Amino acid sequence: MTQDEAAERAEEHIDDAVAVLPDSLELESSGGVTANPCDDLANGGAEGPVSVGLGYWLRGLPVEDNEDNVELLYRYWIDNGYQVTGDQRPNKLAVFVQNEEDSFRMSVTSSIQGGLSISASSPCVWPEGTPEG
Repeated sequence: MTQDEAAERAEEHIDDAVAVLPDSLELESSGGVTANPCDDLANGGAEGPVSVGLGYWLRGLPVEDNEDNVELLYRYWIDNGYQVTGDQRPNKLAVFVQNEEDSFRMSVTSSIQGGLSISASSPCVWPEGTPEG
């Protein structure tokens, strides 16, 4: 899988998950696609594998429905091949999962102001699909 393919797959994970939320939902990018190195660059700066991620603010949803909407995502994930890796409720509205098939990770969290965000990130991939060299 290349970096671009990983970004497309992360987008698919998000699109599939948010389909369970109310129709009033609007996705607002929270920074675009990121590619974080999976290892340190002690190898002379040569490019290594990266984890590709992206996230969105979930706009258009009433704050008073946050708990219900997080529960909708949680139910979707456990019914569709995701393993819960962290659930901080009721102390904090935050759930973390990993897809059992392709190891993509996802989360939904609430900001201090009550805004929900969703993110997805890939397992480590080589930017061009194969190791250099």
